[in-house]
Amino acid sequence: FCFGRFFYQGSVCATCLLMAELCNGGSVTDLVKGFLKRGERMDELIIAYILHEALMGLQHLHENKTIHRDIKGNNILLTTEGGVKLVDFGVSAQLTSTRLRRNTSVGTPFWMAPEVIACEQQLDSSYDARCDAWSLGITAIELGDGDPPLADLHPMRALFKIPR
Repeated sequence: FCFGRFFYQGSVCATCLLMAELCNGGSVTDLVKGFLKRGERMDELIIAYILHEALMGLQHLHENKTIHRDIKGNNILLTTEGGVKLVDFGVSAQLTSTRLRRNTSVGTPFWMAPEVIACEQQLDSSYDARCDAWSLGITAIELGDGDPPLADLHPMRALFKIPR
């Protein structure tokens, strides 16, 4: 699968323990920054592989009625074997038969879909799993260019520009 695996969860002596798969290849943001430091761009085949694997992970999430809501290069990690893992489910949400849409504005500003941002300003706005597709598209730009669109702006300013 395309998720960081958990190997153990439990408690010992009133201390919570959580062991996860080691993804010591770093994030894909680290990877693209490394290429740029050497004056190179990441090859499109590498970008395509990363995006394909991330899409497979998102497909699994969405089929299981879960929205990640914070897809970005820093939340896509690599294993030493070249595995691609989606991580950081801190703001993910479960969709249910009675709640197929969400209306809370969460995520990282430059990667947030317009409909997610709209929830801040319009109380009747909502969004569904398609917001992850937008964020992955922004991640594709990040992998190609080194930064998401509008990265030169303050994050709050970007939140006003993205929906336009």
